[in-house]
Amino acid sequence: MVMPTRCAGNPGEVTYYLELINWMLRRHVDEASVETLVETLYVAVQRDYVDELSFAERLRRLNTECGFTYGEGALKGRFVEGVHRTARATVRERSTPGMTMAELARVAQNKGDEHRCLRLEQLKERTKEREVLAEEARLRR
Repeated sequence: MVMPTRCAGNPGEVTYYLELINWMLRRHVDEASVETLVETLYVAVQRDYVDELSFAERLRRLNTECGFTYGEGALKGRFVEGVHRTARATVRERSTPGMTMAELARVAQNKGDEHRCLRLEQLKERTKEREVLAEEARLRR
């Protein structure tokens, strides 16, 4: 089978890796399946039980499965919009055009770790307060 190319030259010549991926997807994958993956990528957000590095990896995997629909910059933008709100402001502040997706994910992970640690401490404090109040109520009876 002759593979189409955008550039002039040999009909089977692949000039870009992404061109090869897109051609393979068009040839061997159902368009509806790809559209579903693209939509999933477009609306992906970080869930509470997922850390930032796992969310970034999920976006990369979805982008690969979609035939690299998003470039690095657009994928970083999708990451910033989808990351949990506690890390979003920090990620926006620290994001620079030269920063890779991996670096941005590490920044988000650090901020997320700080937030999770703070929430755990607050939960411990509330639990202790409830225990003290329950003990006081028990002693008053």
